[in-house]
Amino acid sequence: MTTQPGPTPSSNKAPTVDQIFANAVAVDSIDELAQDGIFEDDAELDDFLADLRQMRRSSIG
Repeated sequence: MTTQPGPTPSSNKAPTVDQIFANAVAVDSIDELAQDGIFEDDAELDDFLADLRQMRRSSIG
């Protein structure tokens, strides 16, 4: 049996989920995620929402 040459596995271990989220703060309300200034004006928000509705209605594949 022959093997194909490939990259050498890294000895660095990936962080655990606990390490990644160690300093995370729980969100109590959806309002905490809201941010002013994401959209420049109402027209841009309307365009985004229309595109989102279209994507949700379209079929995949």
